[in-house]
Amino acid sequence: MKLTFLTFCFSLNILADSTRVNPYRLGAVIGATAGILTLAHIQQYNSWWKGELTKFHFKDDFNQVLNADKFGHAYFSFLISDLFGKSLEWAGVKKEKATLYGGIGSLLFQTYVEVEDGFRASLGFSVSDEVSNFIGAFLPFFKEKFPTLKIVNFKMSAFPSEKFKSGAHRFIVDDYESLYFWLCFDVAEILKLKQLKFWAFDIFDLAIGYSVKEIDWRGNGKRELFLSLDYDLSKIPVRIWFLKQIFALLNYYHLPAPTLQLTPRLKFFIVKI
Repeated sequence: MKLTFLTFCFSLNILADSTRVNPYRLGAVIGATAGILTLAHIQQYNSWWKGELTKFHFKDDFNQVLNADKFGHAYFSFLISDLFGKSLEWAGVKKEKATLYGGIGSLLFQTYVEVEDGFRASLGFSVSDEVSNFIGAFLPFFKEKFPTLKIVNFKMSAFPSEKFKSGAHRFIVDDYESLYFWLCFDVAEILKLKQLKFWAFDIFDLAIGYSVKEIDWRGNGKRELFLSLDYDLSKIPVRIWFLKQIFALLNYYHLPAPTLQLTPRLKFFIVKI
């Protein structure tokens, strides 16, 4: 109920702010958003929030899982923000305001999650998590305000770890050893290859990836750093609307590509998932 009420109030502010908004599309966006956030709440409850409540408290977990959780908070805040912002733009909200509202909406939800963590004995409100939430939530807005940042994209990929296969986690997104986070750079823009006006050059990007292995939730484990090829599918010239949306959604995910592992040991993968 709290999530639905928050989403409803947020929609009223958007509707009052713009005469260009299509109320039917906005209703569809708000309804879908409320449903997705409710499912996210259920997933959080099943994974982390079961048990008795305790007094609200803070907990510093900055290096507990070698910072993989910080990348996770930033990525999922970015994902929520970008999808919500683009949905609002589809509903008629001007792009700059849509990215701002997307960031605000994402941060509100992630802050709600942190507050709920603060009432759980084994967790706690993490300031470093909230900083990561802010960075991810407002990355689309900052990219819109500062065009130089458009050369950077944020992606994730996943491959089941041995711990996940053994049943240590119910959902793969809760297992940091199964997740890989990627900062992708638009090489064509950096090297000014766009002047060639050939999309096949433009589609290839360079990505730096991060993952962890053998973590014990006390700050011990192995950090993995990767250098990989990446693909920007949004630059493929297609006219079919549905296909464009599929490419746009796939663009949040780092697809398998030739990859060089830099740490903890040098290793080359012809294809790394």
